[in-house]
Amino acid sequence: DGVDYTNCRFSDGQDLAGSYLPNANLSFSSFIQVNFDKSIMMNSILAYGTFSESTFVRANLYESNLQGGNFEKSNFLSSNLTRVNFSGATLIGANFKNANLYEANFTSSNILEANFEGSNLNGVTWTDGSKCKIDSIGECKK
Repeated sequence: DGVDYTNCRFSDGQDLAGSYLPNANLSFSSFIQVNFDKSIMMNSILAYGTFSESTFVRANLYESNLQGGNFEKSNFLSSNLTRVNFSGATLIGANFKNANLYEANFTSSNILEANFEGSNLNGVTWTDGSKCKIDSIGECKK
């Protein structure tokens, strides 16, 4: 709880599935192609880190800060991303299928080719700063 891995570079392809990392600081870290499936990471800081092609399937990142991070082609399938800050993040080709993104912040993030199929986008702040209305499932209804 509350571990600090700021500026650390880890070997690519690590299997950290089921990790318990609430309140962790992983800012400016590198975790390329890492498996964080089913991990507990609430209130953690992953800001400005490199997490490209990593998986967060069914992970809990409630109220975490992913600002400015690289999550290109990362998989957030069925994850709890409630109130997560994705502002300025690179999310090209990311998979958010069936994820809970309630009140998440995507301001100025790059979501090119990202998949939001079945995801809860209620109250989300979209890339242009506008808010998604209630009943925004799979797409942001403005």
